[in-house]
Amino acid sequence: MDYDDRISSWLEGVATLIRDIDVRSMASAAEDLIRVRNANGTMFVAGNGGSASTANHLALDLQKAGISPAGVRPKVISLSDNIGLITAWSNDESFDVVFEKQLEALAEEGDSLLVISVSGSSPNLVRAVSKARDIGMTTVGFLGKDGGVCRDLLDHPIILPSWDYGWVESGHVVLHHILTNIFHESEH
Repeated sequence: MDYDDRISSWLEGVATLIRDIDVRSMASAAEDLIRVRNANGTMFVAGNGGSASTANHLALDLQKAGISPAGVRPKVISLSDNIGLITAWSNDESFDVVFEKQLEALAEEGDSLLVISVSGSSPNLVRAVSKARDIGMTTVGFLGKDGGVCRDLLDHPIILPSWDYGWVESGHVVLHHILTNIFHESEH
């Protein structure tokens, strides 16, 4: 197979995955996240590895490009961004608590948590979602594979059903840009 064929095949695979996104699930999640924004709540995002970078990128885009036509600015914090805090909790307690402990300190009832994960089963994300539910937060997940453990814990699991992490991570960035656009276009 030459590179042209490999590239075409890869693009067709990711395009098929993106075309199959459950639009109703994404719209429902966006509606709840807009409600959190409109109530002056904070949206927290988290992920590991490449998904941590996507979480950081989403926080950036929502804060800068997600301002509504009326000037409503979403409050968004990436729990994946503070490497000093993440390594302190990891070193002193466990990597499994790095997001949960941040939510304990910062989150309030009525806020939201969006996790980004190919597997949906990372212990630190599962614990964060459980903590968010205990606090009374809206929970959303951009997930891959079969949704993993988080699938059944989240209010809004949006699953890209592929085991190809490249396709899933690419799809997660598409979802993040859709969400940013909705935030930017939505008055209420």
